[in-house]
Amino acid sequence: MFPLTKCSVPGCNAFTFRNTGYCFRHHPDQDAILSQFIGRLNSSAAIRDESIVNAEIRDVNVGKGASLVSSNFSFCVFEDCTFTGVSIIESFFDYCIFRRCSFISDDIRYSVFAGSVFIDCTINDSTVIHNSFMGIDAAGSDFSGNDFYFSNFSFAKIVDTSMEDCNLKRTNFRATIAKNVSFRYSNPEEAFFRREEGYTI
Repeated sequence: MFPLTKCSVPGCNAFTFRNTGYCFRHHPDQDAILSQFIGRLNSSAAIRDESIVNAEIRDVNVGKGASLVSSNFSFCVFEDCTFTGVSIIESFFDYCIFRRCSFISDDIRYSVFAGSVFIDCTINDSTVIHNSFMGIDAAGSDFSGNDFYFSNFSFAKIVDTSMEDCNLKRTNFRATIAKNVSFRYSNPEEAFFRREEGYTI
């Protein structure tokens, strides 16, 4: 697990980067750290126990065989990034912004995306089980062909987005606002909605 020590800068509650005493944002070698980290992502290296918070990550192509395990990327911005054949396990992406990103044939488990924003993003043909998408905003995205078993989308706002051909068994959509969302070929009858809230096909 990434270090749970708080940044030494007064008033900063972010976790430190590799026990350096500073979070990523306040680290004196921030540019070097980010450049090295992006290089590791592009090389499909295994990343474990890292904490890089509030970074801006763009134009990264994370390829097959890469893994992100027990790491913290809260409050980051991801733009034009692709994750193909990647394992994402027990990691935090809460309150991130994803723009034009794609997740294809990935294995995503026990991770947190709560409060994040997905704009023009794609999650396709992936295993996405036991994850928290609680309170996300998703617009113009395609979340089709996935196994969302036991994932949580409660209190989310999902607009103009496809969730077709998905396994939605025990998926939580309680108090979710869904507008122009297609569940065609999925099984929303096995998901959790409020009694008064229907689903649309």
